[in-house]
This record gives sequence, structure tokens and C-alpha cells, in this order.
Amino acid sequence: MTLFRRLFFVLVPLGLAVSLAWHPPGGEDVYEGVRGDVDEWLFVHTALLVSMPLLGIAVLWLLNGLERTAATVSRVVVVFFLVFYTAYELTVGVNTGILVDYANGLPPAEQGAVAGAIQDLNRNPIVSEPASISLIVGFFGWVVAMLAAAVAFRRAGASWPITVLVAGAAVFAVHPPPVGPVGLASFVAAAMLIERWRAREARSVEASPKPAALAPSV
Repeated sequence: MTLFRRLFFVLVPLGLAVSLAWHPPGGEDVYEGVRGDVDEWLFVHTALLVSMPLLGIAVLWLLNGLERTAATVSRVVVVFFLVFYTAYELTVGVNTGILVDYANGLPPAEQGAVAGAIQDLNRNPIVSEPASISLIVGFFGWVVAMLAAAVAFRRAGASWPITVLVAGAAVFAVHPPPVGPVGLASFVAAAMLIERWRAREARSVEASPKPAALAPSV
């Protein structure tokens, strides 16, 4: 189980970080910015969509055993991240890619109408950009979850490198490269240090002398 957990902590974030390397830049004119890179756009945002629940599991697993208020805050707000950031990624990422791919197959005279619909979709105040409900709640859900987790680990006795790396994972909220992959790499490094720290703590408990049994009274 320990090996599986450690592989999970490494493979899920790093797999997503590698996928983000193909993230196209996009642009203010969404259709024009994506039309030439639509396959890469769909690949990256599908990878993000699939990875969101796995990343949430990794966070909850990392917090296992911490019962402080900061840990509880982290567990709660990461759920908001999963719900709202997934809605944002589905709309701005996957749905935009599908519509762009459809528009690419139309005659030039018909592409303008679909391009207008794509632009309108990407400016929706509920689920899109630049300041929609889903983006803001999802963005700050991840940031607060990581900062609260950093506080929880520090108060539980973790080292400053662990604290800083967990907090550094918050930058994944800005997922395009290079920022997103840096945040994921910080998460992986923190998880590995936490695993080593917990293993040392467990060995220390096992090695501590057991109190002698009291002799029965006569």
C-alpha cells in the first residue's frame, strides 16, 4: 500500500505536468488563438479534466492523519476546487476545443458565426473567463487548500522545506506552463518529503522503549 501511495503521489501530478507542456497559448480572439492547435488544446484539457479528481484524492491522502483546523479547511476547500475548477475546465477547455474543431471543418463563410459563439462562451460570467464564478472559486479553492495544508503540516511538526513546498504547490492554480508544472513538481517534492518524515516518525514510535508492566500487588 505504501508503494502504491507513493507512486500515486508521483505519477498523477507529474503525468499532468508533462501533459501541460503541450498547452497552446490561446489568445484574446479565442477561435483564432486555438484553431491551429486544436488537437493539442483538446489533449491538454481532457488530461486536466481526467486528472482533477485524482489530484483531489492525492491532496486528501496527503492530509490523512492531520486533524487540526487548517487541515479541515484544506479538505473542505479542495472540494470547491474540484467542483468549480472542473466546470471551468470543461467549458473553457474541452467544450471550446470541440467547437473550434467543428468550426475548422466548416466553409470559411460559416466559420464566423461559430467563432462568435465560441467567443461568447469563453466570456460567460458563470463558467468561463476572465472573472467567472467557476474560475474564481476554483482558483482560490486550490490556493487556499494548499496554503492551509502547509499550515497544518507545519503545526504538526513538519520541516520548513515541507511547508514551503506544499505552499508552493498553490501556483498550479495558474495551470499553463511554466507556472502549472512548477506547482505540480512542488507538490510531488512535498509529498515525497512528507512520506519520509512520516516513515521516520513511525520508526521513532516503534523504537521508543515500552513502559515496564507493573508488578501485581500481593
